[in-house]
Amino acid sequence: MEPPLHLATGSARHYGGLRRAAQFAALGLLVLVPATGVFRIDLATAELMIVGHAVNLREFPVVAGLAVVLATAPLVMVSTLGTLWCGWACPQNAVSEWADALTRRLLGARANVNVESAGLQVAPSKNRIANWSMLALQFLLVSLLLGVIPLFYFFPAPVVWTLVSFGEDSQFSVFIHRLYLFCVAAAFVDIALVRYFLCNYVCLYRFGLLLLRNREPLHVAYDAARSDDCARCNYCRVSCITGIDPARIKAYDRCVNCAACIDACNRLHERARPAAAGLLRFAAGARDRAAAPRSVVERVAGMLGWHGALMLVGLALLLYGLLIGGSGGSGGSGGSG
Repeated sequence: MEPPLHLATGSARHYGGLRRAAQFAALGLLVLVPATGVFRIDLATAELMIVGHAVNLREFPVVAGLAVVLATAPLVMVSTLGTLWCGWACPQNAVSEWADALTRRLLGARANVNVESAGLQVAPSKNRIANWSMLALQFLLVSLLLGVIPLFYFFPAPVVWTLVSFGEDSQFSVFIHRLYLFCVAAAFVDIALVRYFLCNYVCLYRFGLLLLRNREPLHVAYDAARSDDCARCNYCRVSCITGIDPARIKAYDRCVNCAACIDACNRLHERARPAAAGLLRFAAGARDRAAAPRSVVERVAGMLGWHGALMLVGLALLLYGLLIGGSGGSGGSGGSG
């Protein structure tokens, strides 16, 4: 059997704070990418804004390269990082995790009010109007913030700021307000009711994980050789946000690589033996199937596959189109939004 490539060896590591920082950074990038002109669809000029360049849809190299990159980037991520995207960067997962934690704090440790629950599950002692009102109010406030984010992808930052600051009307003021209200309503329904239902049954990224069955991306690995050191305390299982057993994770389980189980196991072993690592860690490569030994480069190339090569072609085509378009002037840019 080909041994997996372990990415966390030696002394114990803790990922909780790093994961929180990554989630906040991902939410920040959702705003910065369009607001800084990295990528935006400008409705005022009917153009794509890519790295500050106004791109007409007839510019084939740029449009084709962007289409290839957008189509292959998720496949590359699926086959290399696996569900690390879900647990560390996906906004839907981050918001759902926050909503679950807030619901349990206000309605009980085992409260469940989303569409996947078999009816409302609320602790009798916390089933009060004040708790429900506080929960709804916080959901609404977050929805008001999240509803602004999609606007940055269609309007320049000054126009969006006009909406937020209640400034003077623009030519898109009526449309922007209606779009904003729709985004707020969608965000509220998502936070309050949908949550992980979207991840489990609608997410195209998860479908990609099921399609690429022959890949062995980054995953949580259990050190079976040290099974005698496992106290069978279920501490890792209790800490899992998806409710699975980290010592028996299947290749296509619901694990989102959040590393909560790794941190839990590390903390437990550190109490008994300072600086001792737990039995769980991140690894990439074979899980449990026999395979001929390969070098690290061969493993990475195998994980990238044809979609990795195609993504490089798309990036080259996109860069070529931007450079040629930039050197040929700004003939397609129409007004300043």
